[in-house]
Amino acid sequence: MVIPKFKVPDFDKYKGTTFPKNHLKMYCRKMGAYAKDEELLIHFFQESLTGVAVTWYANFVKQYQYNSNMASDRMQL
Repeated sequence: MVIPKFKVPDFDKYKGTTFPKNHLKMYCRKMGAYAKDEELLIHFFQESLTGVAVTWYANFVKQYQYNSNMASDRMQL
């Protein structure tokens, strides 16, 4: 992934102790200008997390990594 010159907005990092939907709303608002760049949104989401929340996210990504490994690209199709 090639990331253009980009400064991650300052976030109140989510610690996993409050309602996650509020954090997601805040993340979407701050990253709204990049809404069409799904790869960038996903890549920087982990920057908005800390503590047990970032540990949970890393485990989630690791658990479901096989889905992206199985996905066919245009050449395989």
